Amino acid sequence: MKMLTGLLAPSEGEAWLFGQKVDARDIATRRRVGYMSQAFSLYSELSVRQNLVLHARLFGVPQATIPQRVDELMTRFGLHDRPDAMPDQLPLGMRQRLSLAVALVHAPELLILDEPTSGVDPVARDAFWQFLIDLSRNDKVTIFISTHFMNEAERCDRISLMHDGRVLASDAPAAIVKQRDSRTLEEAFIAYLKDADPAEADAVAAPAVVAAPDGPSAQPRGRRRGFSFSRAFSYSQREALELRRDPVRLVMALFGSLILMLILGFGITMDVNDLSYAVLDRDQTTLSQNYALNLSGSRYFVERPPITDYADLDRRMRSGELSLAIEIPSGFARDVQRGTPVQIGAWIDGAMPQRAETVQGYVQGMHQGWLIDIAKTHFGQDIAAGAASIETRFRYNPDVKSLPAMVPAVIPLLLLMIPAMLSALSVVREKELGSIINLYVTPVTRSEFLIGKQIPYIVLAMFNFLLMSLVAVTLFDVPVKGSFLTLMLATLIYVGFSTGFGLFASTFTRSQIAAMFFAMIGSMLPAIQFAGMINPVSSLEGVGRLIGDIYPATYYITISRGVFNKALGFADLQAAFVPMVVAAMVILGLSIALLKKQEK
Repeated sequence: MKMLTGLLAPSEGEAWLFGQKVDARDIATRRRVGYMSQAFSLYSELSVRQNLVLHARLFGVPQATIPQRVDELMTRFGLHDRPDAMPDQLPLGMRQRLSLAVALVHAPELLILDEPTSGVDPVARDAFWQFLIDLSRNDKVTIFISTHFMNEAERCDRISLMHDGRVLASDAPAAIVKQRDSRTLEEAFIAYLKDADPAEADAVAAPAVVAAPDGPSAQPRGRRRGFSFSRAFSYSQREALELRRDPVRLVMALFGSLILMLILGFGITMDVNDLSYAVLDRDQTTLSQNYALNLSGSRYFVERPPITDYADLDRRMRSGELSLAIEIPSGFARDVQRGTPVQIGAWIDGAMPQRAETVQGYVQGMHQGWLIDIAKTHFGQDIAAGAASIETRFRYNPDVKSLPAMVPAVIPLLLLMIPAMLSALSVVREKELGSIINLYVTPVTRSEFLIGKQIPYIVLAMFNFLLMSLVAVTLFDVPVKGSFLTLMLATLIYVGFSTGFGLFASTFTRSQIAAMFFAMIGSMLPAIQFAGMINPVSSLEGVGRLIGDIYPATYYITISRGVFNKALGFADLQAAFVPMVVAAMVILGLSIALLKKQEK
């Protein structure tokens, strides 16, 4: 049936509708066909009337006739009393009639129905067939229907009995019964089945009923208590198999964090290099040119053509061509030689305040260095800073580069966000598919169910961690200086929290989109803003400081940076393990508590 409607490509053979070969791209033929699926295919967010109006517009029903056509169908199929009700609020029989009305809204010549009466009570089924008979006899609509009920098949003008994809017989119901010399259509069908596959017919024969032995009945076993690793592992195997069969999620699980690491590692940087600048030299002397050359010799700046006037300066800074403009006043060299105070103008693009502050520091450092050099070369004097001087030395990151600081912080962010998003889909997907009913009716406990689902994502997260560590060492040139075993142990605890957070999100959400967004926002934003990724937690105040103190990402970032940059081991970092263990246990406990073992 899906092949006739163009929903499925034919595996072999040909089908013809209205004298033409079936083509999924033929829109004209589709306008002449109405299709009703077994699942009804109604828009749950639209009311009864809105579903009919939408499908009328989709099939090109003239706008002026849509209200009349919708009212006609609602009256005909008994829907006029609840025009504003949502499909999920309707009884199954009314949903069935609404789906039929939707299929008929464009007045098709052929109506294809895929097991439309499955799951409907006998009274509603009989009423539905009255509608079909009326459509066939009075509206002259050809109806093509599939069914497992023999009493429904007997109402058709012509039927085909099928088994295992093969047509066993095709004729009018009465003719088929007569050909097999049977009393009913069901007996005729069974006879055809026996001829088609005798072994299967014998296998499905009803077994003999054996009386129960006399004697005391078996005592009911007590309810099994405690955690079953076997049941939890069964769910782990099922989840792993589901991941393998979903290539999109599998690729995201295996390589999503690696791709994001490359983007974030190269994209998030605090380094301020290759800043474009230009000089407005109003003095045009050797000394003023020496001052400009001192700036151009820095690796932080790239010189642009000189500025001609204030209008040129303003235009080029507005366009973003310049990040820094230096103005040297006229009489600069004369005033320096006389020892007269002179001011240099530095115009800095402040659109990005943090970068502007860094540029200001560069300019001040360059200016101070130039003054010391001029004092020595021109005046033979040393500018004494006092009895004692302070020499600054940077440990762990002597070049003060961003990569050694950001890469160990990006790994925690991705190990939090990606596993949380993936595990968040697991429980909600079961709710959407309806397979969550297995949790309700089996002796599996909530803890076995959630932990079993969590294990495959922990394994995937650990694999991602190893990949990202390899990329950090080889591509980003950030070596592991401390204990890698300590980092692996911390990662295992940390991904236990991140996958648990995803399960926590999935226990109280009802759609995969909602669960994924909650997991992404709830994990990523606190990690970036409050966990010390960019600003130290000690610089935060109020609620931000509280979140930073209790959030596990804070402590894992500390461990990651300690192992990568500071050559620390377990003895140095053991205090950071305790909050992560507590957080992982709390989030898993909350997930178990929120997951219902009984359907609402």
